[in-house]
Amino acid sequence: MFRIGILGSDNSHADRFSEILNLPDHPAYLPGSGAQVVAIWGQEEERTRQVAANNRIPTIVANPLDMLGQVDAVLCVTRHGGLHRELVVPYLEAGVPTFIDKPLAVEPADARAIVAAAQANGTPFSSFSTVRFATSMQQFAQEAAAVQPRVGVYSGPATRRNIYGGVVFYAIHSIEMMLMLQGTGVASVLAVEGPAVDEHGNGNMTAVCTYSDGGMGTLELTVDAKYGFTATILGREGFAHRHLDISDCYREGMKRILPCLRGEADPGVTPAAMIEAVQIAAAIERSLDEGRPVALSEL
Repeated sequence: MFRIGILGSDNSHADRFSEILNLPDHPAYLPGSGAQVVAIWGQEEERTRQVAANNRIPTIVANPLDMLGQVDAVLCVTRHGGLHRELVVPYLEAGVPTFIDKPLAVEPADARAIVAAAQANGTPFSSFSTVRFATSMQQFAQEAAAVQPRVGVYSGPATRRNIYGGVVFYAIHSIEMMLMLQGTGVASVLAVEGPAVDEHGNGNMTAVCTYSDGGMGTLELTVDAKYGFTATILGREGFAHRHLDISDCYREGMKRILPCLRGEADPGVTPAAMIEAVQIAAAIERSLDEGRPVALSEL
């Protein structure tokens, strides 16, 4: 049995990933995975006990490093990406295969440090939003590639004023959609936030991402619109549009996570793309603060 430990219980993703591997009676269960979540650490004791009980995780550890020597791989799923570097680098340095749920980090410097630790130690590692592997998203990626994208518009929820690191916490989904469909190479970002539409002062946002080859990607980051993700591509050979059904993203994502952790297959998300996604989110924040286009080279 491939033993997996989870770092972080505050996120619902701790439940989603665990039920896929631990609960044979759950609709999302992945039979024949040969993997099981056997240990968990979380900051909130009651929430951690709940996740462990609901998902039949036998061991709760008091310290995040206590799983070293007890597991074959870890999934880091804490909501705040600013915690990820401290949590995962000891595992990467110990050669423990690691998956970091979105976002990889909040600060680009932390993203680079995590990637460097994995590379320096030759540790199997990846980080991505599982939205990219939803069946609907994978189908749309084929449609988009066929029209040779030049301009794209990607919509999804996000807020600046939250306790989980700001824009990156949820905008990462839309950012990764853009990088998946149009590739890396964003040179600069110009962002605008509208008037407050919720009790925390959050407004809907637009971020225009300019590619070095002249392509453009626009992120429409919503606060008070209906929850959901859409993508529109205008290309040299036509256009494509889809409202994305992401209901199977965790299960489909796990099908890529496990081979990565076992060192069998690369899920196809490059380190450059992981880092650029964090840079784009940081550029959105800086652009909103300073009211100007922000070059990714600044970050």
